[in-house]
Amino acid sequence: MFVVSIRRSLLASDLAAIRGFSPIRIPPSALSFRIRFLSVQPCADSSTVSFLIESLGLSTETAVSIHRKLGCKNPRNADSVISVLKSHEFSVVQISSMIQRFPSILMVNAERTLLPKLDFFCSKGLSRHLVAELLSRHPYILWRSLEKHLIPTFNFFRTLLESDSKTIKVVRLSFRTGAHETRIAPNVKYLAENGVPLKKIASLLQCHCCVVFADPAKLKKAVHIAKEMGHDPTKVTFFQALNVLIMRKRSIWDSKSRLYEKWGWSNEELISAFKKYPLCMAISEDKINRAMSFFIHEMDWKPSMIAKHPILLSHSLEKRIIPRAAVLKFLLSKGLIKKGGSLVLFIMLSEARFMARMSGFQGKAPELLALYKEELNRLA
Repeated sequence: MFVVSIRRSLLASDLAAIRGFSPIRIPPSALSFRIRFLSVQPCADSSTVSFLIESLGLSTETAVSIHRKLGCKNPRNADSVISVLKSHEFSVVQISSMIQRFPSILMVNAERTLLPKLDFFCSKGLSRHLVAELLSRHPYILWRSLEKHLIPTFNFFRTLLESDSKTIKVVRLSFRTGAHETRIAPNVKYLAENGVPLKKIASLLQCHCCVVFADPAKLKKAVHIAKEMGHDPTKVTFFQALNVLIMRKRSIWDSKSRLYEKWGWSNEELISAFKKYPLCMAISEDKINRAMSFFIHEMDWKPSMIAKHPILLSHSLEKRIIPRAAVLKFLLSKGLIKKGGSLVLFIMLSEARFMARMSGFQGKAPELLALYKEELNRLA
């Protein structure tokens, strides 16, 4: 209380020093009411607020909030903007969402600025429904220049992907991030300079776009590490390695390295496994533990054998590994197959090829198929 009273007296003396000021005691509650009133009232009676409420069904609070974000200006184009959006099959809900997230759209010229951009997207193969879905989620795309950004970005990807439909899928991500000039174009150039064929870069854009959209410094570091580890820039494993190196923090890498070492892998085996199947470092620690435990304790496989075939860890325990392991154990018990590394192939085969291999044992083990189905159903 003592500190508060000092502050009040100092404030009163400072204000009294201003010429013509006469300190008047104002109750705190009245002061806060006046502040709230002054901050809201200028916008509350706006015709724009009424228009937003009537045309889009917005609450008074939401309409006033939007108007505040516009600096309490009355946008002349609001009616025409909403009319154009509705004519392009934007729902009232989508328009409301756009305006709440990006109120400035109400300030644009509907015929000269908005309509050409909507028509551009539609001309490239996007249905009006998809255009509405894209722009209602990412309305700031409409703030980008058609001639300086949207068209050049589309043409850039179209040259690489050679297909409007493929380009649209990638461009939707690019427009969202707005990273064409600062990231994507420089990254594409850097990858090409480091031996990645343009067709592979096109595939990368479709399958691992986060690599091309990454911070250029991160990408350069990842490329350097991947090449040092012996990855070939023309192979799909190179892209997988970049994806892991860019998207995973160093702490996650270290944690999984220690986990694999705990299960018996040497550092050399870890590097070899990463070179063969980089996504082994993207598998969750829980899945690594469960798979390694099963292979080592249930199948009696050595850690080194798993390191030679790290893709084994990517398969589902319930849908593939355990049911097929039951088949292998049965065949081993009957002496129909021998122990060895070839058993790994039984796990890695496609379902069709695995079933074909099992059919070869039907004469000597007619119950094999029933056993397999029983295991699948048990774990489903």
